[in-house]
Amino acid sequence: PAMIERARARGGDHELTPVPGTPTLWAELRWAAHAEAVVHLDDLLLRRTRLGNTLPEGAAAILPALRPICEEELGWDAATWEAERAAYRALWRRSYAPPATDA
Repeated sequence: PAMIERARARGGDHELTPVPGTPTLWAELRWAAHAEAVVHLDDLLLRRTRLGNTLPEGAAAILPALRPICEEELGWDAATWEAERAAYRALWRRSYAPPATDA
């Protein structure tokens, strides 16, 4: 109840819908960013929620929708978001992406 009201207040009913392709609600991402000592984007996507491990391309498709949550909950400005996004994508490609296949 309190989490639902907070989610509605912060992001509207959208935050009570699942992240595409998952059972995870957008509100859960907000809660993790707020309450789980997230410092970097990789903390949120690879360790707190693991969406970076389960969604295609390390959850690249949800990054635009995740940006306002990180900016609001983590106090990031545009430059910080861009640095975190770039660092996360590089880390994901280097350490988490599936190996390339010869086609």
